[in-house]
Amino acid sequence: MNDFNTRKYWEERLTENCGLLGVGYLGLGKCFNSWLYRIRSKIFRRLIKYIELDFNSASVLDIGSGTGFYIDEWKKQGVAEVAGIDITDVAVDNLRKKYPDIEFKRMDIGESFIAEPEHKYDIISAFDVLFHIVDDARYEQAIINIGSLLRDDGYFLISDNFLHNETLRAPHQVCHTLSTISSMLDRAGFTIIRRVPMFILMNYPCDTDSRALDFFWRKLSTLVTKGEFFGFITGGILYPLEMMLTAVLKESPTTEIMICRKRI
Repeated sequence: MNDFNTRKYWEERLTENCGLLGVGYLGLGKCFNSWLYRIRSKIFRRLIKYIELDFNSASVLDIGSGTGFYIDEWKKQGVAEVAGIDITDVAVDNLRKKYPDIEFKRMDIGESFIAEPEHKYDIISAFDVLFHIVDDARYEQAIINIGSLLRDDGYFLISDNFLHNETLRAPHQVCHTLSTISSMLDRAGFTIIRRVPMFILMNYPCDTDSRALDFFWRKLSTLVTKGEFFGFITGGILYPLEMMLTAVLKESPTTEIMICRKRI
């Protein structure tokens, strides 16, 4: 069992940085992160085209809602119901104030549920969340819990790094392999429908041995951290290239989004 206190870490981080910077790539500044979230929005809209549901009658649960970025994205799609959970009190308190008509609960998705949930959802999303569960057993428990909260034939959307080599571990993040996550999903009753890149160049290339990509990232991150002006200009230059690359490439050296369906 990893002794890293996930809840404490995120309570402190989101108290100090309550906006997108707090839930984003902390070291790269607000301006560069704003471009990253613009890309996330575009990729999200690409991916949900593969969901064979009428959003006007669909219920959605967003896990790790943070600042409400994906709450807004789901609302823009006109879903009938959206709810959210987060591991921190600070996020839940802020979300309840921001969206008084939406239900938010403080919950650790990696904990074992005591009873069968009363309400189940058509769609569950967990974007940039599960790789912050640093204990392997809790990571799999989170996937099991998500399955229990989802209706049969419902959809689960997850972003992770889906490594092709070996698992990478850091104090507040663990990047599992594609085969490990695929096996966990299969055991929990999920079928993988599609996996697409979220980023190619604008996030740390943890899933590649390419020296060129590693060199590019080191130079990019050095430039971006010089100040918000550099982050804004660099992000603006890379944004159209990133959108083109994510549209044509099937594999990414960094974060990807996967869409799964719960088997009946």
